[in-house]
Amino acid sequence: MAEQIQVDNKKSKVLTWTEKYRPKTLDDIAHQDEVVTMLKGALQGKDLPHLLFYGPPGTGKTSTALAFCRQLFPRNVFQDRVLDLNASDERGISVVRQKIQSFSKTTLSTNCKEDVLKLKIIILDEVDAMTREAQAAMRRVIEDFSKTTRFILICNYVSRLIPPVVSRCAKFRFKSLPSEVQVQRLRTICDAEETPMSNDELMQVMEYSEGDLRRAVCTLQSLAPILRSGDENARNCYLRGSSDSALISNLCKSVRVSNVPQIISLTKSITKSCTGVAFMRHCFQQMLQENIINDENIAVLGKLVATCEKRILDGCDLENNLLNFLLTLRETIQ
Repeated sequence: MAEQIQVDNKKSKVLTWTEKYRPKTLDDIAHQDEVVTMLKGALQGKDLPHLLFYGPPGTGKTSTALAFCRQLFPRNVFQDRVLDLNASDERGISVVRQKIQSFSKTTLSTNCKEDVLKLKIIILDEVDAMTREAQAAMRRVIEDFSKTTRFILICNYVSRLIPPVVSRCAKFRFKSLPSEVQVQRLRTICDAEETPMSNDELMQVMEYSEGDLRRAVCTLQSLAPILRSGDENARNCYLRGSSDSALISNLCKSVRVSNVPQIISLTKSITKSCTGVAFMRHCFQQMLQENIINDENIAVLGKLVATCEKRILDGCDLENNLLNFLLTLRETIQ
């Protein structure tokens, strides 16, 4: 029994790399100087407004909020002062009335030093997934408990929030991380985990993640066993990722003159070696660079890529959607 408990304790300490290497302090946050400067001022005693962090995924919004709270409150009062919720899981009005409002009503604990800020903080992630009714209820909570509670709202699309909520917060847009910053972070993780990768390979992982550092770290963790195995064939297959540049180049040159049987054959070869979503994205980008897609057809083909991608991610047949993509592409660019 004791051995079983020991094993369970070891398992409970296993973390994903995104959590294991999440920034612990504001100094660890990369490329978000404006918001870091403001938060450091709050740590030194300046006013702390309600905050709204918005921008692309994987740019450090949640990490910044958590790092700030860890520096603001001692560990012994952190749980009493900080409430971290994900609004995409609990997006109805009930979570506002039950969890958020009840936490705002609780009195501040007194078992801490006098210099600790006399506030509670509610971190609400993916708040753009909340219903409008829940956002309206949250606006009332923000107004009623502003003396003792501060909100840090996090979202990808600020346009999905109601204006009364946005107007009560100081807005900060998180910029996409430059490629050199992402590669540097991935290199640090590779060195710590003893996972051998060159900078070119890290660039491939970064390009596949499309600027989302969290996604890049998850991809790196999934690749780690293959990279450590030393199997060059498996390494090349997975690092090549979801698209073959030679296949895309050949497609761009031949799709205009290919007949239907040739396109069906090409579709089958693509499904064997590539994932459809990433292939279509890379194909679209390369055709833009080669001016195959122009001002006349970019709207049609952009909508086509988005529609096929949505269907594939919803579980529709990959080969059929790829065939639809290639046939429509041939008709559009001729």
